[in-house]
Amino acid sequence: MELRLRKSIFPALSLVFFCTVFPSFSQESPVNIESARSTAMGGTHVALADDITSLFSNPAGFKQAGPELYLAGITLGLAGPIFDMASVIIESSSSGNPSDILLTSNVQEMLKSLYASMKLVGPLAFGYVGQGLGFGFFSNSNVEFSSSGTVPTITAAAEEDFLFAGGYAFRIPLPAEWNSTLDIGVMLKAFVRGELSLSSSIIDLLSLFQSPSMDIIYDQPFRLGIGVGVDSGVLYSWNKLLSFGIVGRNLYAPTLENSYSTFTSFLQSETPVESYGLVPIDLSAGVMFSPDLGKVERYISNLKIFLDYSDILDFLTHPATATNPVLHVGFGTEIVLLEILSIRAGFDEGLLSAGLGIDLTLFTLSVSMFGRELSPEPGLRPVYNLLIGLDFSL
Repeated sequence: MELRLRKSIFPALSLVFFCTVFPSFSQESPVNIESARSTAMGGTHVALADDITSLFSNPAGFKQAGPELYLAGITLGLAGPIFDMASVIIESSSSGNPSDILLTSNVQEMLKSLYASMKLVGPLAFGYVGQGLGFGFFSNSNVEFSSSGTVPTITAAAEEDFLFAGGYAFRIPLPAEWNSTLDIGVMLKAFVRGELSLSSSIIDLLSLFQSPSMDIIYDQPFRLGIGVGVDSGVLYSWNKLLSFGIVGRNLYAPTLENSYSTFTSFLQSETPVESYGLVPIDLSAGVMFSPDLGKVERYISNLKIFLDYSDILDFLTHPATATNPVLHVGFGTEIVLLEILSIRAGFDEGLLSAGLGIDLTLFTLSVSMFGRELSPEPGLRPVYNLLIGLDFSL
């Protein structure tokens, strides 16, 4: 009877503790570090473990990957009609009357459902993977512009992320006749995120570009968030031919967000409004096929084919933002020619992707074009992206 009482009391006390310490939880978005290589191949692939991207795909890959010392890197990304927006700003600056430019049919059509962004990963980027160990530190900057409806109101958000991650993978001994390996990995991570938002009419926003002033920035709401998380994964490989991986990202990832009425309030260290959140669990699985090319390997040194299904349990872990199952499927391939030129292609979120990479030993230059679906259904609101990355590693 006493044992049963203890079993019933413990869950109740745990519930009281979490409700007291964390009075309310909201859904928070994870920190995503994108690379030109992975986006060209149809997204992050769980079974791929051969470079620093194992930090973001599957911590079990720390045993197979590397050793690689990632010294520095910078990746620039553009999404949406960035060049169209720039031409509107330049034209309005030269005409002196922004409203005339905004009344044109092509600009009005663009403003009905505008989405554009500029992303910069780095230059703070450093990490290591190999012999079961993996760790890294990355900075990520992102600026987004969006609008909806017929009213020309633009919402702009500037975000700066700093991600720290580190973990370890170990190998489970298997019988030699199986010709297989089984690795299990776990990774701890922490992030800091600052976000400044601005909502203004398009005319006022263009006027800001024409006569820049920091006052409007200081008067906008500012949010500063911190969070920690745990990732864990499994990677099974057979005969260096077939690999299968499964990973649970953000198995437990609580966040604390401090909201300030204005950016000036943050600079003056005023008391913020605190709120607590959880990053939803992302359970993903994937398979990689790397066939033996025989005599062709003198020309084609590597061929990889991937198939993944990401965020398997989204309808349970975050049903409010769950998407069509088609958007979870990722397919990709990479062919390496003469150990220097990589040709990549893929299919992710119902949209095609492609890219190239040039490996010059000390540094790698990669470029990718890929699609992202902004709606929960395929094909309703697609936007294409361009990423250019330069990475230095040993």
